[in-house]
Amino acid sequence: MEKTMEQQRNAAIGAIVGTFHHGLDEKKRLTIPSEWRDAMGRPEYLYVFPDMKEDCLNLMPPHEIDEMLAELKKASPFDAEADSLRTAIAQCAQMVKVDSAWRIRINDDLLNFAEVKGRVTLVGGVLNAKIWAEEKMPPAPPAGKIDVSAARAAMAKLAARRKA
Repeated sequence: MEKTMEQQRNAAIGAIVGTFHHGLDEKKRLTIPSEWRDAMGRPEYLYVFPDMKEDCLNLMPPHEIDEMLAELKKASPFDAEADSLRTAIAQCAQMVKVDSAWRIRINDDLLNFAEVKGRVTLVGGVLNAKIWAEEKMPPAPPAGKIDVSAARAAMAKLAARRKA
């Protein structure tokens, strides 16, 4: 199957971008958008955990989790602070198997946390994605209008960090 230009672009930059609307199937499985698969590295497993600030879930490929937790992995298992941090992160996370159709089954505790019952909105976050219950998703701008204020603010902060 030939890749679309968007799929080729996402794979080339390794970024999980875009917004997609999906539903859980009868077995409560969620299909990962084809546009994200190459950017995720086509792993056998993905990680799902509650968001730190909002009532949604984060979906993250293994290579991003490894990078994020590299320092904690280097610490001794007998380092009490590092062990506490590892446990706090791991106890709320789930490693989900990706099947051949790119579906995942998120456990009920995490689905309940995010109040996911049927329809979801998947929002790319470059390194990860957020999974929102469709009815809990922050309101979108009116049709034909894109609110770029958050993107502009993020780009300005990124530019400032690069200069520093």
